[in-house]
Amino acid sequence: MSENNNTAEVDVCEACGTFVELGSVIEAGDTILVLPFDGVDEAGVNKLAQKYIDAAKARFEEVIVTQEHSTTEQGFSCKVTLEFDCTAEKLIFEMGLSAI
Repeated sequence: MSENNNTAEVDVCEACGTFVELGSVIEAGDTILVLPFDGVDEAGVNKLAQKYIDAAKARFEEVIVTQEHSTTEQGFSCKVTLEFDCTAEKLIFEMGLSAI
């Protein structure tokens, strides 16, 4: 917080409509992102999961992708795990998730 001409200003970072303190988000070695996809249609779930996988690979060629498929009471589930080379790559990808 800084004082300027008797007015107080709060120093914050706005990203995708949310406010965060970057120091509390960035953690060394935090390179794994898990994305769960659930639905009643197996093809639809796989198509959506592939959309995110393609976006990750287009931005970061070295990303390691693993998938776990299962059936649930509601239908079908796919858990996609993305392992990035560094924390910054993961954070950059997370910040762009709303655009996918």
